Amino acid sequence: MDAFLSFHASGFWLAMALILGIAALSAKPYLPSAAQPFLMPAYWVLTPYLALIAGGVSPRLMGLASINWAVSLRIGVGLALGLLAFALLARAASTWTGASPEKRAARPDLGQWLDSLGLIGLCGAEEFFWSFLRGATAELFVTLSVTLDASGYWAVWLAALLAAPMATLTQPTTMHRLVKLAILAMTSVLFFYTYNFWLCWALHALSWMLLLSAHPRTRQPHLTKRSRSE
Repeated sequence: MDAFLSFHASGFWLAMALILGIAALSAKPYLPSAAQPFLMPAYWVLTPYLALIAGGVSPRLMGLASINWAVSLRIGVGLALGLLAFALLARAASTWTGASPEKRAARPDLGQWLDSLGLIGLCGAEEFFWSFLRGATAELFVTLSVTLDASGYWAVWLAALLAAPMATLTQPTTMHRLVKLAILAMTSVLFFYTYNFWLCWALHALSWMLLLSAHPRTRQPHLTKRSRSE
């Protein structure tokens, strides 16, 4: 039970992530509309940050430190490109079967660039949380002396199961939920081979923008104050 009761244990922070996630989702409808878009990103960032400074999870197991960049660039980039190619095929199929695309401006304005940067930041915050779940689950396996073949593999996919409900509940449409689950699966595969948060963030952001760009009306799940007023 020490794995779940100690402030410095990964199990404690996994339990806290579950409790805080339920609390955040329950409190969101009662917050002012201006504060609602910031609630989940704050949860995604602050929960892992507190676990890190408490020693409840290893930066290495989260893919933040001691990264073997030679392996990441040799295996991870090739794998990421393959997964992106799959995302491009899915996007092309979605565009082909969907309605005719809307006309878009030849040059994005400043607001569109800022929206894209905000979207990349949101993907990074969510991927940071997913990496925390992967690292904390792997550390929990070590603490509990779980003896499984390829325990790192099972830790990654158990973390994906833990992340899936939150990943879907924070999205407004079925399309967003399916895309987010696909990205969770893709980044889980990439993380297993590389233990590199930064590559997973890049894949997450690129896949999110590619897959949802075929559905411009539903591209931004977290509306900014500027976009809501238009």
